[in-house]
Amino acid sequence: MAPALSGVLHLCIRRTDRQEIFSFAHPMHKCYSSRDAGANPMSDRERSEHDMMVRAAWLYYTAEQTQSMIATTLGVSRVKVARLIADAKANGIVTINIDHRLSTMCALEEKIRRRYGLRFCCITPAMATDDIGQGQADTDREALARRGVGMTAARILRNKLAQSQFDGSVIGLAWGRTISAMADAFQPINAPATQFVSLLGSLTRSASANPFDVVQKFAAKTGGEAKYLPVPFIADSVEDRDVFLQQRVVQEVIRTATRATACFISVGECDSGSFLSQYGYLSADDLERLQKRGAVGDTLGLFFDGEGQFIDSELCRRALAIDLSTLRESEIVLLSAGQAKLKATRAILRAGFITGLVIDGDSAMRLEAAADEETGHIFSTLR
Repeated sequence: MAPALSGVLHLCIRRTDRQEIFSFAHPMHKCYSSRDAGANPMSDRERSEHDMMVRAAWLYYTAEQTQSMIATTLGVSRVKVARLIADAKANGIVTINIDHRLSTMCALEEKIRRRYGLRFCCITPAMATDDIGQGQADTDREALARRGVGMTAARILRNKLAQSQFDGSVIGLAWGRTISAMADAFQPINAPATQFVSLLGSLTRSASANPFDVVQKFAAKTGGEAKYLPVPFIADSVEDRDVFLQQRVVQEVIRTATRATACFISVGECDSGSFLSQYGYLSADDLERLQKRGAVGDTLGLFFDGEGQFIDSELCRRALAIDLSTLRESEIVLLSAGQAKLKATRAILRAGFITGLVIDGDSAMRLEAAADEETGHIFSTLR
């Protein structure tokens, strides 16, 4: 059974047309704030509609008025009030955060942090998928895990930018389904001096797997700059890769990436269900060769075995990605969502270059349980 969830619900109502901040105290322990998010100037008509949207949201969530009461207050129809409230949430004017501090999860975060030598570990609430939702497909469970991890990582990044939004930070980004969920969940903030750079080759055959879209989303939500590697993720040959890397524009992006203060990367499994396999980057033959050599997971085009040792392969030598050795001064945050990635996550944590971890609660509990089981086995062997 999942631990009982306690905490405070925070609902924020944010304006995007003015540089003013105000807050409201509320007996239901909700807090509300409004701040500029770096949007372009609005026309009078747009501003009027936007103001009405904010008022409708405030009356509904803060004053707890019914939609009929709001319609009377604003002098519009109830149908329009419903649309204004829905639009406010869809456009990010209304955001809901749950501050969960589960004692069991806090202890687990600290255990994982210490075990793998991390600066921090953030765990989303466990959904107890073994006990509930038995009719739910595994893909739906993983989608829920990705969304939770993405939202948590987005909040971590936003907090970082809030502290240094005018300092010219460089943020490195990998790509994949969890990083995409992070980009979708990220709430706007005015950080025009920030540069977002893709850590992997960005020319893909599928729009749904396009890392350019990820860095562009972050840039659009901050007013910052998007930079991406204008090369494929996997070159046809090692020689082609060398030619790509010699290009001046590629060298410029690489230099920018090496200045990253933080990098957010994801983990992939080494099987037919992985992102690389599904999008055609990893052929069946490639997969078989890697598995024979003990590969269990990958990140940034690098494959690792269960002990966290890098596996050199012809495929890795064709990958176009930022060299991990150039990111030693960066905070490298690993996003792991879904229990299918447990082996891969553990392997990459063992590799020793990760400084922060964001993981879903169910996977975190299994990760630690597996480590405890292995430790117990070692002790029993020594006896």
